Amino acid sequence: MEILHIPDSDDEEIKVDDYFDDSYILPEHKRELIKSIKQIYNNMYPWADDILMKCLIKHHYKETISKIDKEAYLSEIQSENIDDMI
Repeated sequence: MEILHIPDSDDEEIKVDDYFDDSYILPEHKRELIKSIKQIYNNMYPWADDILMKCLIKHHYKETISKIDKEAYLSEIQSENIDDMI
């Protein structure tokens, strides 16, 4: 089971189920996505407790990653790396 760290959350962690594959996503992109999702839910539900927030963030994260075209993402990453070298 993979563990995701939620930035700016007092070292809280979210466990992601084994069948969920986000291994191809760069760590910095994962952190930025989780940080953005967390900001959205903090603004929408300031009254929500930590358990509800974890559930909302985890669900939104998994939904977002599942809609990413893996091949297009990897191709874009490779293209950006080549452009950075030039």
